Amino acid sequence: MFSTIKGKILFAVILVMVISTLVNIFSTHRDVGNAMLRAQQDSALNILHSLDLIIEADYRNLLKEKRALTLLKRSQLKNTAEVIASVFEGFAAKGESQETNGLKNALSWIETAPFDNVKHYIIDAQSNIIASSNAQVTALSLKSLMDVKHRNLSQVMQFDHLTPRGDFAAFNFDQSQENASVLAYFKPFTPWSLTIGVSVDISRLQALAEKQKEQIILSLTDYTQSLKIADSGFVYIFDESGAALIPQLASASQAMGTRVNRITGNMINDDIRQNASGEFSHFHYLPDMPDKNAKKMIAYCYYFKPFKWYISVIIPLQEIKLPAQRLVIRQSLIIVMMFMAGLVAIILVVSRIATPLQRLSSYAREIPKLNFTTPMEKATPVDDLAENHKDEVGDLAASFILMRHELSRNIQDLIIITSGRQRIESELGIAREIQLGMVPKIFPGLLEFDHIDLYATLQPAKEIGGDLYDFFRLDDDHIVFTLGDVSHKGVPAALFMVVIRTLIRVFSGKDVSPARMMTSINNVLSSDNPRSMFVTLIIGILNIQTGRIVYANGGHNPPIIINHDGARFIEEKKETLVGAMPGMIYSHSTLTLNNGQGFMLYTDGVNEAMNTDGEQFSNQRMIDEVSKDRALPSEKIVHNLLDRIREHADSAPQSDDIAILIIKFRK
Repeated sequence: MFSTIKGKILFAVILVMVISTLVNIFSTHRDVGNAMLRAQQDSALNILHSLDLIIEADYRNLLKEKRALTLLKRSQLKNTAEVIASVFEGFAAKGESQETNGLKNALSWIETAPFDNVKHYIIDAQSNIIASSNAQVTALSLKSLMDVKHRNLSQVMQFDHLTPRGDFAAFNFDQSQENASVLAYFKPFTPWSLTIGVSVDISRLQALAEKQKEQIILSLTDYTQSLKIADSGFVYIFDESGAALIPQLASASQAMGTRVNRITGNMINDDIRQNASGEFSHFHYLPDMPDKNAKKMIAYCYYFKPFKWYISVIIPLQEIKLPAQRLVIRQSLIIVMMFMAGLVAIILVVSRIATPLQRLSSYAREIPKLNFTTPMEKATPVDDLAENHKDEVGDLAASFILMRHELSRNIQDLIIITSGRQRIESELGIAREIQLGMVPKIFPGLLEFDHIDLYATLQPAKEIGGDLYDFFRLDDDHIVFTLGDVSHKGVPAALFMVVIRTLIRVFSGKDVSPARMMTSINNVLSSDNPRSMFVTLIIGILNIQTGRIVYANGGHNPPIIINHDGARFIEEKKETLVGAMPGMIYSHSTLTLNNGQGFMLYTDGVNEAMNTDGEQFSNQRMIDEVSKDRALPSEKIVHNLLDRIREHADSAPQSDDIAILIIKFRK
């Protein structure tokens, strides 16, 4: 079976179909199960959300009614306090001071004043109660009471602590009770430094709120009983004490409140408390049933903080999975039937394409033996397949024919291109040798000038580059030196560099001023420059006997002076680039090298050399490295600097041409 193309294709196709069928059945089982679980979860979450909306709405209505009643009580207290204050002001306006009969008359009046259900307290500046209609209230009892905001009541009502608007406080004489039963209002009476306090019993408000909560529970019970949650799912609500609110059947609530979750070992109510939060959440539990027929359940729950209720929607996990299992079985049968039908069709199709594929296979084995280096005939042994088969087999045969013709043509083109490329590479190699051969390599320190230590190097980034350096004897006492960086790279930059080198040598014979030489070179370059190329250039003349250097800088990097204590940049005026604009006038700078001092020129391929992270070698590091090697010969300084640039660049390619020239004077 495996010795023929037909057998291999059949085996491969059947294997793929079997694997695809199994994967499809597995994926269907998994995805359908997950989809059903997600659908049921969404349904449970929707129920929880609807319960949350209903409870939230009922809570807001309860809160609204309670607030309205509270505001009514606050208004009653405030009006009562205003009446008392108004009467007290009348006594104070008669000129009666607190020490005379004014306070006594005011207190006599308030004892007989008819205030419905409102208790009054008159408190002096030392928080002593001097009059009260509530026998429960004493100065000592007030000091021990805390209001619902956890404030000491004696401090709230103290005259010095009150604002002109007064202050409210809700509290309970029985501090063990959580809900406040008394609402009080304290108003300062400034003429006599007293505090007028009034209070009212609000315990009926709490009773009314509890009754409304019972109505909410009855309404929720009717709503949850109308819900259809799978086959036997239900809603379970209990309060902070663990008392079941829904379902209200004693057996059901007792079962949920006393059952243990076998998965965690905790009480089911405790697991609901642990998982419930402001957001909806869920967990699995397996109740500890005496009949050993316990079903694994999934509980979706959350906590309604205002009522301190734990609300859950509970569904047996098996009831979620059973519909999915039935659907998977039906789909699996359909997939198997489709597999059998596909298998028959594949056998027929494979039988039809096997023979032409065998011919194409034989032809493919012959293709590598053909000679593609010479033109070939257009006719091929499989031409009839492309003509007789108007399907994929015919397309495949046509592709083989096209492939053979294209291979022949491409190889012919590749031979021509390779030959041309080799010629170009050879010419570029020769050009590199010529370029490097043009710069001097015999340095004055190797000849008769033992006190002049001059060394330079040039390393193009490509085969040929646009950086240059040069030096030559001007006369018995002077050496002309130069270093520059052309704006482009490659062959154009190299040719431009040759022109500049030639112009320097020509103008040095006519004028010994570097500034005038640079001015003349700028005028020549800018007069006929169609590619707008330019160069940053330094031209200098060294007096061999005295160490005096006169140089001009045309837009190049600042030179470096190497002293006994380190290296630093030479600050100077920034001149214009050479070749950019005609008519520019350049100036020169001078310095004298003492024994052991050095003068260094460089191109930006040194300080701007980058590593694989795009970090530059930097000016500061260049100065640091040269300072470190300041006592070494010029050649050693250059080679050490190049080594550290290579270490910095690591595997990154050289990004720019590098040229360095150092002159050290020893006399």
